[in-house]
Amino acid sequence: MSSAILDMQCVLGMDNKYMIKEMSIVDTETWATQHWIFKNSKLKQDNKSRKTNKWLERNYHQLSLDYGDIEYEELSRILNSLKFRCIYVKGDQKKQVFMEYIPHVALINIEDLGCPRLEQICDDETLSCCIFHMEFNPKQCTFYKVFAIRKWFIKNS
Repeated sequence: MSSAILDMQCVLGMDNKYMIKEMSIVDTETWATQHWIFKNSKLKQDNKSRKTNKWLERNYHQLSLDYGDIEYEELSRILNSLKFRCIYVKGDQKKQVFMEYIPHVALINIEDLGCPRLEQICDDETLSCCIFHMEFNPKQCTFYKVFAIRKWFIKNS
């Protein structure tokens, strides 16, 4: 079994709960990739989360809550179908979110291995992004970010 790099973008639910909006994974050995954009149309919001999500949509990932190709209820099934011994994520918050769904997988914060800030490694114009983000800032795309992190990982491991 191999390892992979997993990244996500979130929206905010009630009580400051992070809900995954976009997610990508790349196998560190084979380049096999998957990408999902989740519909969060049933998301319960309070005033703070509504404002935050509007800001994220306008200024960051450009993804509205009801935009997506997969119902949010599929998230757990998708994460539990991944067959990796070890999954690298960037940041403790992301690690915490994924641990709720896949506690049986070794989740490693790649920052603990010395991975620098995304701004420092997301500098390659040749890396892919998803079709949605081609029209916006590809560096906000999880698909782009997993390739940038993988490139750093391969060079530094």
